[in-house]
This record gives sequence, C-alpha cells and structure tokens, in this order.
Amino acid sequence: MRVSPQLLCFSTILAGGLFFSSTYAADGHVDLSATTQFNEIHPGDSGVLAVEINIEDGWHIYWPGISDSGFGVKFTLRSTGPVTLDDPIWPTPKRYLQPGDILDHVYEETALVLIPFTVADDATADEPVIFDIDAEFLVCSDICLPGQANTSAAITIVDKSDEKTPSKLSEQIRAAYEHRPKPFNPKAQDVRVQWIADAAAIMFRDATKIEFFPSKECTKLADPIAGGSTDSNRLIIKFAERENKVLSGRIRSHEPAGPVDYDINIKAP
Repeated sequence: MRVSPQLLCFSTILAGGLFFSSTYAADGHVDLSATTQFNEIHPGDSGVLAVEINIEDGWHIYWPGISDSGFGVKFTLRSTGPVTLDDPIWPTPKRYLQPGDILDHVYEETALVLIPFTVADDATADEPVIFDIDAEFLVCSDICLPGQANTSAAITIVDKSDEKTPSKLSEQIRAAYEHRPKPFNPKAQDVRVQWIADAAAIMFRDATKIEFFPSKECTKLADPIAGGSTDSNRLIIKFAERENKVLSGRIRSHEPAGPVDYDINIKAP
C-alpha cells in the first residue's frame, strides 16, 4: 500500500478531531486576492472575475480533481446584484510524483482561477455588484495543514455610453482567458481517439508530450502514473474496469508553439 507523509499527517489530523482546530491553521501559507478584468461593466455584458491564489515557497495545494494524498481547493461563490456566475476555470496543475509512487496534481507559487459572469440585460447603472469567495484547501510541505481563506471584489455597472477602465490585472486576465482550456473535440483533424477493451488511446498529431489530469468524474485508472504522461504524441490511458468507461479531466498537449490545454469528458461507445 502506498502511503505518503502528507497522507499520514492528514489522517492524524482527522483522527485527532483537529481538522478545524486553530492549532493546525494554515495562516500565512496561502493568500487569496480577487479582481475583475475591468472596473466597470455594462448591462448585458459578460466579464471575468479572477481569483489569484498565492502559495508560500516550498508549499503546494491541490487541484480539484484526483490526487493520491490531498483534497482539492473548494470555492464557495456568492454575489450581490444582477449577475450570473459560471463555473470556475482552473489552471492546469503540475504532476507531483513522490517516493512510493504517490501521484498528486498540485499548484505551486501561484494559481489564477477565472470565473466568467454575465450581467443581466435590465441591470441599472450604479447598481452594486460584490463578489465574495470562500476557499477551503489543504496546503502541504513536510506537513499538511487544512485551511480556509476569503476574498472579495466589486465591480460597478455603468451606462453603455460610459467607458470601461481596465483593472491592474486586466492584461494578465485577458491572456489567461484567451488561453483557457478548449473543449476536447474527438473529431478534430489533428486528434485521434481509439477505445480498447480496458483503455483509451489519444493521439495529437503535433504533440511532443501529452499529460492527463483525471477529474472526479473519470473512471478509475489502472496506472495513473503511466497513464498520465508520455513523451510522444500518443497516450494510452488504462482503466481499472472495462464497462461504462468515462474519460474525464484535463489534457495538455505540448506542441512546438507551446502547450495547449483541453477539457475532456467522453464516454466509451
């Protein structure tokens, strides 16, 4: 059985009933801040709220998918005013392989999470919009600490005749949104998907390396380490079962022009 120091620490916290104890507070290791791409927005427009997670050097947090020894960041999102929030767009994590074949998918240093939103067509100027974000996470180094953090941001609704002014992170948010993961299209000309009895083989024509990060909806993998990365343009992902297979998560295709990310959720025929 593979057991990591982080998992042992986490189990000890749970066993001692100290999960929410201030003794194990993660203060200082993780910090949240939030801003919108523009300081103002027009009725009927779409916008992007960005939550920046800053992580202390030498520590890491987990993406909200599958990992061997930690739970992913969980957001609770609230807003006032006439807005509708979409699901968060998480950046692609890093594979973190530890002794004992412990494979985690983590963020280090910083992670910029994008949350698209839409303002109602009938919103009125000067109507306040405030976003509140609560985060629960596990942050790990030599030990693992559960933690909570909160941040907020505001945006002003203005008349359509009024100009919008960019926020301090406007260009960073724009670039991140333009390079957000694409929906995976198994019928694309540069992609090939082949289903085998207990596996799926994915090929990207121009890839020099492929990485796969399974989501919680993905059928359990037989070998997440071998099935999660290849230094070629064809990745074989083996499942722990043969029936009703679902391939779900994030795929990164490393190509000459740079990495391209895809969100995938397909079922075996």
